Amino acid sequence: MRSYRRVFPVLALAALVASGCFVATGQVLVEFGLPSPFTIDSSSDPFARIFVDLNTIPDYEKHKDSLKGLNDFALVGKFTNMSGPAGALEVWVTAGSTNYTTIAEVQANATRLWGPGAIGAAPDVHVVSWDESSKLFTKAGKDILLQEARGDGDFTLYTFGTAGTYQVKVEDGFLILVLSAGP
Repeated sequence: MRSYRRVFPVLALAALVASGCFVATGQVLVEFGLPSPFTIDSSSDPFARIFVDLNTIPDYEKHKDSLKGLNDFALVGKFTNMSGPAGALEVWVTAGSTNYTTIAEVQANATRLWGPGAIGAAPDVHVVSWDESSKLFTKAGKDILLQEARGDGDFTLYTFGTAGTYQVKVEDGFLILVLSAGP
């Protein structure tokens, strides 16, 4: 009985090799660094616009043709309310490179990806962790991220506040995607 336990796995592996049939799946970690720092300042520009090209990330470029799904994701960083009341931040996404000029245009043409994420009144500093961030993504936003990751990897993020006049500095920000890949 003991010899069957050792022989069977070897025979099964030999059969797979002989048939050329291998199932290889895995995960690809894609970290896109946001500009650091960038500022969301309602008095000068209604939002921060960030063009994302995942093709600049070698691991993404290497595996993009075999991407199957989006397993996990986060938008992390250090958010400092430089001036303004307590409020929240939202991140919206569009496919491709877009250049909307007002928050109303963004809300009419983009999809809310993330948020609202709370921030206290100035001078509050809030470090957004993976666990907190992953709860702030929307289903529609996740679908757009997966579509863009499986497509050309090119999209635009728009970040803005939801309360009054504000100035929020974002440092060490990353959009992190954990993608499943396989044959």
